[in-house]
Amino acid sequence: MFRQSSISCSMNKFVRYILFYLAGMLLLLPFWIIGTFGNGVTVEQIIFHLRSGIEAVEAIDRTLKVSFVQHVLAMPLLFPLIAAIISIAAARFARGRSAIVEKLLGISCFLLLLSGSAYFVYKLHIPQYIASRFGRDIFSGLYADPSKQRFTPPAKKKNLVLIYVESLETDLSAIRPRNINAIREIEELPGYKVKEFLQAPGTGWSIAGILSSQSGVPLKPFYYNIKAEGNFMGNFAQKGLCPNLVCVSDILSRNGYTQYFLTGPDLKFADMDKFFSSHHYNYAIGRDEWLKRGVDKSLFTTWGEGIQDDTLFDEAYRIIMTERAMKRPFVVSLITVDTHCPDGFPSPRCNSDEANSSFTGAFRYTSRQLAAMVRKLMDEGVLEDTEIIIMGDHLFMANDEQIRDNLSSDRRIYFKMITADKPNPNRDTMTHFDIAPTILDLLGMRKNPEEHFGLGISLFSKITPEKYSSHLKQVMSDEILSPSIVYDRFWNTHREAGM
Repeated sequence: MFRQSSISCSMNKFVRYILFYLAGMLLLLPFWIIGTFGNGVTVEQIIFHLRSGIEAVEAIDRTLKVSFVQHVLAMPLLFPLIAAIISIAAARFARGRSAIVEKLLGISCFLLLLSGSAYFVYKLHIPQYIASRFGRDIFSGLYADPSKQRFTPPAKKKNLVLIYVESLETDLSAIRPRNINAIREIEELPGYKVKEFLQAPGTGWSIAGILSSQSGVPLKPFYYNIKAEGNFMGNFAQKGLCPNLVCVSDILSRNGYTQYFLTGPDLKFADMDKFFSSHHYNYAIGRDEWLKRGVDKSLFTTWGEGIQDDTLFDEAYRIIMTERAMKRPFVVSLITVDTHCPDGFPSPRCNSDEANSSFTGAFRYTSRQLAAMVRKLMDEGVLEDTEIIIMGDHLFMANDEQIRDNLSSDRRIYFKMITADKPNPNRDTMTHFDIAPTILDLLGMRKNPEEHFGLGISLFSKITPEKYSSHLKQVMSDEILSPSIVYDRFWNTHREAGM
């Protein structure tokens, strides 16, 4: 009987230590997520990356993995360790009160688990996420299907250079407390800058910003049509990323464009490779492909052991000039990485001030190098037949301290069009969804700028301010991520998208 009681007591303690560990994880995980990726992290983003598959996880930067192990897996061990030390100390030095100590430890474990769970749920906005799962399907009523529209290229097709700058936003032109302009060189480039580029739900991380700007829809991780695929999302790691979604690249491919996507790190991260292979890009080039192309191994020093932004711009310039010499229409899209939160990954070739100025220095160097590439292209006469767009993929994922000390709470993403034909947009407010139809209008692919594209309305549309304001209110609502019959079809690989 005594032995059974002893075994039962040991088992209870073991279970309690496990619960202490889990409580510690629940408490520390939000701290790590927010400290690493800022306050902009959403449940959709977390779920998307969790479901991306082992290859995408392996593509994550090594320092990020080490940080996760240290702060989320190892540090919570302190909670059961402290509990064990208290329990042993009570058994040895306060035997008469050891039972009381054990009860107090049990209560402490319960309270810690409860508070850890509550903190986890609160900081990651899980109630809002759950509420959106039961919201109205406003998406289906707003979505304008591009497959039912006609796209006719002009007699002389224009090329496109689309530059996504990691976390580029307008606030970076006046960073407090010294009012530093970390993107001065980009600001000084000619072109039309949109003042009010708002971040809608489902667009706030890199692949979401890319997909939404090229398709006019947000990126939602869940696939609801279980009957069609047998489980949530099918297995998009093998079947592609929204393979049934019509994107700008699908339209341009059918009109004879050669298309490139360039990045520094591994393409497998965030399933970028799945998106570009699903949507008619001829070439998707990341870390492994740069190595095969003969880029010097010493240049692979940024996030995820990819090439730095300055090297990416050099390679992009060569590809643009090579394609232009071939006299065929092309698209070169690229996304930078050195300005990734929380502190950037400054190139070894930046100056000492930039290297020692956290994210501010990283933005200053990337801005300088980007502007140099664009000016070289302009000097070569590229604007005669090429449109250039510079934009942030999303807002900088600043943490509380960076927002308080350096930025503001009311921020905007950066967007600039550089073109020989001075663009004449009819409004100064937009979301990611509006970029796809705006690009098609810049390239002269649409006869009617008034047509919606996905959830997007071109900047060249003559929609009244009142009507656009009403539309904007809907696409900025969390309900845009609610379950949608129409959205489900983008994941349904049993159907083929038409044009």
